[in-house]
Amino acid sequence: MSTVIAIFVKTPSLSPVKTRLAEGIGKEKALEFYQLSLQCVQETVKSADISAYWAIAEENGLADPLWQDLTALWTGEGNLGERQHHIYESLLQKHNRVILIGADAPQLSKNILEQAILKLDTHDFVIGPARDGGYYLFGGKVSTQQKIWTSIPWSTSITRERLETGLPSIPARLQVLTDVDTKNDLKFITQEMPQNRNAQQKQLIEWIENYERPVSLHG
Repeated sequence: MSTVIAIFVKTPSLSPVKTRLAEGIGKEKALEFYQLSLQCVQETVKSADISAYWAIAEENGLADPLWQDLTALWTGEGNLGERQHHIYESLLQKHNRVILIGADAPQLSKNILEQAILKLDTHDFVIGPARDGGYYLFGGKVSTQQKIWTSIPWSTSITRERLETGLPSIPARLQVLTDVDTKNDLKFITQEMPQNRNAQQKQLIEWIENYERPVSLHG
């Protein structure tokens, strides 16, 4: 059974990233978090030894140096639901199982990814619930109708619930994690990190512990 992961990302040079987080900590720090979180997720996926793609929001971002280590796919136009549906269905034509994740949950672990794959042995779909009512992971092995995705209210407390009720069968659930959207979300990340942290996750924890400290200037 072939399994593939698509990591949904935005190209920082072309699109604003972590805009709600930036409202709390500033654009520069929000960009730092995004880049560190991206490295954490990429390293976790690499450690799981699963084929992976970048699912890139901007068509002209495909050639960006940031995305050259994996095959890059354009998500297509439309809202997040249309983009996720497009990538999911496209990859399902080539693979038995498709998992979609973002770059907003740096505490994602190899163990969680392996659990997701195992749950697809007995379920058509699997979902990783996010603390805010969304989801940090979606996986499946069965085709879905686009209307399931386009009817979802995004960035709300009922996002995951609406997706689950629209699916043709009840999905398996993974543990709850925090998707980092706001400054307040940062406090949960260290608590949710796996015990066996990779170097990038350790670096992000250090960044969270220090990002609010003023920079010392030596004249």
